[in-house]
Amino acid sequence: MGSLVNKSPSETYKSLLKVADETNGVSTSISKIEDGEGTESCVSIGTRSLQVTPTNNTTTTFSVNTETDGTIFNVDTSNNNVNVGVSQVNATTQLLEFSAYRLVPSGAGTHMFVPQGTTEFAGHYPEVSNGTGTDPDTTKDAGSETDNYVTFLFPVPYNMTIDAVKVLISTDTTTDTVCNVHLMSYDMVNDGTTNDGNLTNGTVLADGQATAVDRAVIKTIDCTIQSSSVTSGKVIACCCRK
Repeated sequence: MGSLVNKSPSETYKSLLKVADETNGVSTSISKIEDGEGTESCVSIGTRSLQVTPTNNTTTTFSVNTETDGTIFNVDTSNNNVNVGVSQVNATTQLLEFSAYRLVPSGAGTHMFVPQGTTEFAGHYPEVSNGTGTDPDTTKDAGSETDNYVTFLFPVPYNMTIDAVKVLISTDTTTDTVCNVHLMSYDMVNDGTTNDGNLTNGTVLADGQATAVDRAVIKTIDCTIQSSSVTSGKVIACCCRK
């Protein structure tokens, strides 16, 4: 590292840092930190706040590293991400789980809603079907039984991006079975009428298939992302079909 020992200000002013407000210095208002010849840095400082504003957005606008230079906190202003930890996972990442035990389809080839966040099913949750097409139905009006699928829906609180969808699946039969899984998003009516809870505008977020599924195995499905963006106000549902 350099040293200022025995050097005059005229020799070192370019390497000295100061705030842009040369009248008040550091005050309650933030002021850019700049070098001795007035070149601004990306950092502004005040007695109450610290701000980082790059002249150009980058993937490493602000980072905190370990002593061995491994990044454990990084602000990426190019992609509007804040990544944390050794694996640099987005700080807003959340895990959403759908699970069921002894979910019995109402018929072969029928998509069935899967509850979220539970492993119990038989005798506790009603089994609700959602179409027999290649994909689940894009609309759902359960009429007087709309309350039956309230536990199957996740309300999206803010704009989300689906990074990955993984499935563990098995059956209670000895016969090899083909199982299909879909993660769906819907608009849900919420206008204060008797249509409240009806689902429309269904979109496949991700889907996948497992073959040769029987009671002797647990199959893993890495679903294919079909539509990664989910906007605030929608609901997410998972459906399974054999």
